[in-house]
Amino acid sequence: MRRPWILPALLALLTVLILFGQQTGAAAVPHAGPIVITPLNPLPESVAHTQTPNITATYTDSAGQILPTQVTMIVDGLDVTGIEGTIVTSKEVSYTPPTILKLKPGNHTVTVDVTDSAGNHAEYSWGFTVNITAPAPNPLVILNSQGPLLEIAAGAAIVAAGTGGYILYLKRTRRFTFRKYFATHPVQKEYVVLYVPAVAAFIFILLGLIFVSGTPGEPLLAPEYVVIIGLFIGLLAFAADARREKQRRRAYERAFAQFLFEMADAMRGGIDPAKSIIELSKTSGNVMRKDLRIAADGIRMGRPFDVVLQTMVAPMRSTLIQRYAGLISDAASIGGETSVVVYRAAKDMDDFIKIEIERNQQLVLPVAVLYIAFGVLMAVLFSLLFIAPSLGSINISFLNGNPLNSAGGAGGVTPTTVPRLSPAALKQRFFDLMLINSMGTGVIIGAFTEGKARYGLLHSLALMAATAIAFAIVFP
Repeated sequence: MRRPWILPALLALLTVLILFGQQTGAAAVPHAGPIVITPLNPLPESVAHTQTPNITATYTDSAGQILPTQVTMIVDGLDVTGIEGTIVTSKEVSYTPPTILKLKPGNHTVTVDVTDSAGNHAEYSWGFTVNITAPAPNPLVILNSQGPLLEIAAGAAIVAAGTGGYILYLKRTRRFTFRKYFATHPVQKEYVVLYVPAVAAFIFILLGLIFVSGTPGEPLLAPEYVVIIGLFIGLLAFAADARREKQRRRAYERAFAQFLFEMADAMRGGIDPAKSIIELSKTSGNVMRKDLRIAADGIRMGRPFDVVLQTMVAPMRSTLIQRYAGLISDAASIGGETSVVVYRAAKDMDDFIKIEIERNQQLVLPVAVLYIAFGVLMAVLFSLLFIAPSLGSINISFLNGNPLNSAGGAGGVTPTTVPRLSPAALKQRFFDLMLINSMGTGVIIGAFTEGKARYGLLHSLALMAATAIAFAIVFP
């Protein structure tokens, strides 16, 4: 049994693992106050292979606005903020030493001092070494700290090499050509809406994360944005096709019920079931008109009625239609008052469709409740992000069962505390949480309303897009 939903699930799982690898491999934020200063180049304790490195640091502020005039960069005790080659913005400062001030081989220290409009102050210092005689890093190693990405890239290269080798083997041993293969194996719809987009999404996510990780000054949530775009590339066509297929199936079900009513009327007028298909094919104007014409041609060629009917309903991919088509075929084979059976089947099928429509209308409110709950959760997380800078460390000494420890001092035991995360780290964790919640909420909606998770992928993508837009607006 084919399960086309497996590949989207694996794609979503893979992107989560890649994103988790990005998070676990990231360095800790150097400062825990409202102003977060992050050195980008050269990294702390790293080795620069040029005497004129581009020294760059970024900073974010959750309590005010950072003014470029209140930013200072000091290199080896020299204030370089006003030197030509220094660029200061509200988000980063960079300095490239001119040739006359090139750095000497050895150890060097950089200090970045930032003050925001609210009066908050932050300072961060780090050191690096200039060594122009040391061997340069291997150009094949794109990322030093991104092991998971390199492993995935290596795995993809091995798979591509193995596939190419297998195709070459088939060409040499069995005279394989793509033209002959596709002549006997028509391209399935799954390749267009699922497999090809999934491969394209995987490549985009891999290359996008490599680019983001190796480019200084990218936004904090850049890896997450890459994953979101990759998920849209990989799942949008499949999700839209699943929705379109559902609407197409329901249209066929309504048309088939009407077809049975018209067949019953024709049989009551003395026309046998086979001839009724021929007559109805001349006047049908709904979604079944092409299928009825093909079935009428089969009747004219002498094919049995039951075979023609089963062949006609097979492409409709509806278990409801196939069930009633089988009933009509059996009734026509047995004989008797076939018109009564056809009419009762048409009436029963029409009632079932009406019940299904009413059920879907009643499910609109629960789906709206899920969307509202998602919005409430996002509002709560935004509130936590806004009050995060004023929160301190959390004392968890009471968890060990000794109430004296929470007061600070039985037996000289030091109270246990959990240090607070920086606002930038909280923003990133909450954004990841909302992305996971978006995927889960959409899948739940699909399983709840249609009985299959794939019908909720459009809801998942819509919620993910809403999350990205909301974070971009609230935290530009």
